[in-house]
Amino acid sequence: MPDKIKRGIGSILVFLAIYFLADFMIGTPTYDVYVKSMEYLAAVIGAGCYWIGSKD
Repeated sequence: MPDKIKRGIGSILVFLAIYFLADFMIGTPTYDVYVKSMEYLAAVIGAGCYWIGSKD
């Protein structure tokens, strides 16, 4: 598999891990649109950092 595809799959996995584990880590009992937007943006930033950091 080409390196770019491996990095893309890794970025998607990092995004999903951060997005779904953030709800568990934050543990807000009620739904809050601001917390959900922060979880999404944190996942996007984390996946982007992985993409940039894994470049040779």
